[in-house]
Amino acid sequence: MPMRRAPLRGGGSDVPPTARRRHAPPSNVAREHEPAANRHFQMARALRSARVRVRPFVPNDIPAVASIVREALRENYPTSLYLDIHRWWRDGFLVADLDGHPVGFLAAVISADGQARILMFAVTAVFRKQGFGSQLMNAFVQACAVRGIRTIELEVRISNEEAIRFYKRYGFEISAVLPKFYTDGEDGFKMVRRLG
Repeated sequence: MPMRRAPLRGGGSDVPPTARRRHAPPSNVAREHEPAANRHFQMARALRSARVRVRPFVPNDIPAVASIVREALRENYPTSLYLDIHRWWRDGFLVADLDGHPVGFLAAVISADGQARILMFAVTAVFRKQGFGSQLMNAFVQACAVRGIRTIELEVRISNEEAIRFYKRYGFEISAVLPKFYTDGEDGFKMVRRLG
């Protein structure tokens, strides 16, 4: 009959505690069982220490921008839409880039007749309320002023109170209600800002 080794005190393992500690993975390595939300939080915290820069959109940004659109705007557009905006209204397509990662964007039409219209504007949820949206809006308004734009228009869901407050801080006013404006049937507000 083979001899059985009695478990050590303090638990069901017969591996000495010093051996367990020596073979444990380093504490700074993400483990498979670690919740994904925690890994995303840690990544977001690390990226916050980097500087954001507003730059022109490039086609390589499409996966990140499309992801932000799905998350923040609850819409799903084909790749061709982003390429068309980039092709026809390049000056109005801006990205908030945080250490090489797009975390927000603003896509707009800048017309030769002195008007601009924001088509889409969003910052991914984990990076909101950190000034990235403000940097995008400031850069866009400045670009409009340089080009002699007199008015900027946009549409927003009537349920998006946070965005409405944001736009009002930047001088936009509600000018009309747009019944069933969105694909899911929700009404929208048209908002306008007059420059200079």
